[in-house]
Amino acid sequence: MTKRRIAIAGGLALIVAAIALAQVGVISFDRSPDGKAIRETFEIMQQNYLKPFDKKTAKKVLEGAIGGMVNALDDPFTSYSPPRDVEIRNEDVHGEFYGIGVQIAPANPDGTGAKIVNVFRGGPAFQAGLRIGDVIVEVNGEDVSKLSLYDIVAKIRGPKGTKVTLGVRRSGANALLKFQIVRRKIEIVSVSKAMLPGKVGYVAIETFLNVKVNDQLRKAVDDLKAQGAQKLILDLRDNGGGLLDQGCQVADAFLKKGVIVYTRDRRSTRAYCEAGPRTYWDGPMVVLVNHGSASASEIVSGALQDDERAKIIGEQTFGKGVGQNVFTLANGGELTLVTFEWLTPKKRSIHKHGITPDVEVRDNRFPTPLAFEGVGVKPGTKVELVVNGKTYTAVADKDGKFSFSEELPPRKLSDVQGEALVDPQHDAILKKALEILGAAGSQAVRATPVLAGSHGAMLILSDDGGWILLLPA
Repeated sequence: MTKRRIAIAGGLALIVAAIALAQVGVISFDRSPDGKAIRETFEIMQQNYLKPFDKKTAKKVLEGAIGGMVNALDDPFTSYSPPRDVEIRNEDVHGEFYGIGVQIAPANPDGTGAKIVNVFRGGPAFQAGLRIGDVIVEVNGEDVSKLSLYDIVAKIRGPKGTKVTLGVRRSGANALLKFQIVRRKIEIVSVSKAMLPGKVGYVAIETFLNVKVNDQLRKAVDDLKAQGAQKLILDLRDNGGGLLDQGCQVADAFLKKGVIVYTRDRRSTRAYCEAGPRTYWDGPMVVLVNHGSASASEIVSGALQDDERAKIIGEQTFGKGVGQNVFTLANGGELTLVTFEWLTPKKRSIHKHGITPDVEVRDNRFPTPLAFEGVGVKPGTKVELVVNGKTYTAVADKDGKFSFSEELPPRKLSDVQGEALVDPQHDAILKKALEILGAAGSQAVRATPVLAGSHGAMLILSDDGGWILLLPA
């Protein structure tokens, strides 16, 4: 077993299961009765199960045992990733892969299937004619409608210049539509920018799970300076974190001295990284956060807040104040294990608490869907609810239960890499930021209200408080 020396500070983009192993003492697996029992269980199953074990079944059982140990820790920030998921994640972390240039989300309530939520302008899928809203049901003739998102991404991605055939269902089409697409290099862009009225530059970082984030930030800031920006907005909303080193470098881009973050493990507390005298931006700035800002986003916002470098505007952040190391296992899988907690420069622990903004503003960009449910009516009964003159209908099932959840239009994502399209007039947090920077009264940017564009793996906080996984393909 080898240990990768990259500490991960942002678990939300990769949440799969559970937390850190707190050993009371080192226990020998072979000498422990429970350890022996695990080995015995596998051998008994392999030798006596009604259906003989093939390699695929044996691998599934053994990986299930690994997952069971991790799940027993009962925490959301330690996880096991099988080799296939590791390959996809490593491509995302390194910022490029060969695919078709779309972003997909689960198509089914159980997290399976894939629907296209963004098609990147100029990419292979865009040129082939795929659209937002298309549901991918086949990849190279294989039904993928019940597969996990990672399984589907693994089938869509492939070697440079090879072809992949997708079968999609499209609203209004009577038959399955098929598209043959040549895979090309897709670069993951995690930083987007826009120039706002009042000489205010806007930069959004969507994830820190990309080794190119700092370089992309430098380029974005330089471009905004060239356009005459004198003030800056750094948007970390819905950024679930990523690589600790990238968080340190981003904070260092705005600070001239001092500790950026401390780490504390079982044995000691130490300064993990410190700011140097050179910065990308030393003018006035603010930072935008919401409930979806976590981990590395909280490291950046916490450092800038403790230093009084920037006002933090928005909602209480998520509160992930622990970090992980990634251990590569013998089968090619990876154990992402919580090994430390981190503290702000003033040694504040924010785990399960989050960063409290200097100016609290509710994030109003996305409406909350209407939903209702109940029980106790006759099967087949139509239950109607009238709100603001609009009627919503649910039908009771055989047990007399009924439920309704309003389907909202999908959140739009920028289809141009690195360009953020924003609407200050309909974004309360952004509007407050402009007021604080002295740009109040500026007219809305001529753009549709959208999230800044990113090709990276993302978890977006849904309206019901859950997380929606988005993956590029």
